[in-house]
Amino acid sequence: MRLRQRCEHFNALHSQISAQGINPYFRPIAQTWGTEVEVGGKRLIMIGSNDYLGLSHDPRVMDASAQAVYHWGTGPGGSRFLSGNMVLHHHLEERLADFVGKRHVVVHVTGFSANLGALGVLITPADTVLCDRENHASIFEGVKNTKARLATFAHNDAAHALKRVEDAKAARPDGDVFLVTEGVFSMSGELAPLDEIAAIKDAHPDVVFYLDDAHGLGVFGRGGRGSADHFRITDKVDFIMGTFSKSMASIGGFIASDDEDMLRYLRYQSRTQIFSAALPAANTVAVLTCLDILAKEPERVDRLHEVTVRMRHAYRDIGLRIGNSSSPIIPIIIGSDEKAFFFSRALFEAGIFALPAVYPAVPRGQALIRTAYMSTHQDRQLDVVLSVLEKLAKEFRIRECDLEEDPQSAAGEEEGDAPRGKLSYL
Repeated sequence: MRLRQRCEHFNALHSQISAQGINPYFRPIAQTWGTEVEVGGKRLIMIGSNDYLGLSHDPRVMDASAQAVYHWGTGPGGSRFLSGNMVLHHHLEERLADFVGKRHVVVHVTGFSANLGALGVLITPADTVLCDRENHASIFEGVKNTKARLATFAHNDAAHALKRVEDAKAARPDGDVFLVTEGVFSMSGELAPLDEIAAIKDAHPDVVFYLDDAHGLGVFGRGGRGSADHFRITDKVDFIMGTFSKSMASIGGFIASDDEDMLRYLRYQSRTQIFSAALPAANTVAVLTCLDILAKEPERVDRLHEVTVRMRHAYRDIGLRIGNSSSPIIPIIIGSDEKAFFFSRALFEAGIFALPAVYPAVPRGQALIRTAYMSTHQDRQLDVVLSVLEKLAKEFRIRECDLEEDPQSAAGEEEGDAPRGKLSYL
């Protein structure tokens, strides 16, 4: 299909949902207070943000970031490879390495570019990459650019991953085998069984274990040190990738490792690192300030889990299908794409901001509303959310009891679906 035809096909679908008034994407937010936002003159409770610790609106973070602008300017003026490298970047790398339990870190300008650049440098066409089939799009894109052999293993299935490893080593003994997974999956909110996956590393020490912990940093582990720390397997992970656009109230990403030689190689060879402008000072200082706050106030992580446990239990009491979430990301499984769009609109009209995820971000027939909670959500806000959800769940007939009466509404994944991360646009 040629470019013009692809555009026409997409725009026909876009016009169809827009004409029904159910297009939920690219809504312009006029003002934000963290847990609440203003859209089109309407104030809503935000339950779709990745700002898990609510630090993007902490006065200390905002003040420090603003002061950095006056000291360093608004932009770096070049890539870190050339004129944009600041002592702030090296300071942040040292702090992050200590925080996640690795010796060295290389900071990138976004999380997506961290995966794209790191995987593009570390992997060669002779290698085999084994991915959880629900990994993020940035991982699949990074692997695709290497022309390595890519295989997926069943989601969160360590036994299947082990078989894939053994098959790959037998089939291509001269190449490296990379085992890549996320710590917390961005759509389902599931925590990967990293202890079981780390056992594969015990059995096959030459396997390269790469962990994308974008949604685990600041959420799991001691004081928010991440999913690897949560399972006490940090020493078994070769590379930990993390982002600042979730719990760290900024933008950017990083790769951490104990291997200084590999990180130096990555620093000088990562194309997304050397051909992108450096992370601005304001964003860098924001992350440093967040690390300071977490060191002094680890109770923020405790409050986050208190909120999410309450909401997870309440969702189940209402009868909502939420899968196996164990994180602040709690999906509400709706079923059809169209119903998810209408449900999101009803939430908006009731004063709640939460958006749908549809295929290919999720399996066919498993469209969901992706809700995510913050440590700064107040109990009164949570009460309002639950009241609205209970009412709409009955109205839209998406509860477990409704699905028992109408099994067609619970259609699952179709055979042959591609790895969702590979195609995901959400």
